[in-house]
Amino acid sequence: MTPYRKGLLLTGSGVILISPDAVFIRLIDAPVLDLMFWRGAMMAFIMCLFVLVQERKDIGGFLAQFTLPVLYAAAISVVLNFLFIFGITHTSTASALAILAATPLFAAVIGWIFLRERLSWYTWAAAVFVVALISGIVGEALFESTGYGVLAALGASVMLAVYFTIFRAFPDISRRQVFTIAGVLAALVAGVLSTPFDFDQRQMTLTLVLTIFIMPAATILMTLGPRYLPAAEVSLLVLLESVLGPIWVFAVIGEVPSTTTMICGGAILVCVAWHAVMVGRTAHR
Repeated sequence: MTPYRKGLLLTGSGVILISPDAVFIRLIDAPVLDLMFWRGAMMAFIMCLFVLVQERKDIGGFLAQFTLPVLYAAAISVVLNFLFIFGITHTSTASALAILAATPLFAAVIGWIFLRERLSWYTWAAAVFVVALISGIVGEALFESTGYGVLAALGASVMLAVYFTIFRAFPDISRRQVFTIAGVLAALVAGVLSTPFDFDQRQMTLTLVLTIFIMPAATILMTLGPRYLPAAEVSLLVLLESVLGPIWVFAVIGEVPSTTTMICGGAILVCVAWHAVMVGRTAHR
């Protein structure tokens, strides 16, 4: 298998595997901090188990060697986790995932601000267009009960862009350390402020399936895949989650997004895909 096909298989499998994340969150139907505790605790547990068994490292030593950039990325991940769950549970899945699809453009602008990276004309054009489309989704939501959820999704998209920027600025930091420390921090913060052990059997079963099998496997696949693929093609594959997520929710729960969300969300996906193609063409010149 060629490296390119390997990258497609790994990244695509990870995106498809994580795409039911939103429907699991909806079905679990638990307070945000309760679910945040389990997502963090189980991610930390799985990562520690992987380090212990696969790499045969001492967990204490592995965690103690963290650097400040690792801590920054882990802290951002905790905030991102909270905002993502809040966004999914307080607005339509299509609205939340459409906004999250704009993350690559937010990351480009943040890189321009903090890393002095040059932006092409098509990045600026796409960013302005996407911000206008997001304003349409936010504007509609503010007149309904889903306004806070849409704003949380917007915050999650920005936090995810910051998260990616940290990895660009410090490419040598350990992703496993980030995942593990982020999980520990999320579990500690949420554990103090919530009652995560009050789940009934149905909620606990769904939570364990999501946090033990789906999330760790998808995270590992989506971490390995980009090693073999250009960034532009990774961005295109990641867009699949914004397409598949609402389909899962519609099929299982029957949630139908509003006309505004479908129009603006579809336009965001097309715009981000166009931008990824333009980036890919420029990289091959």
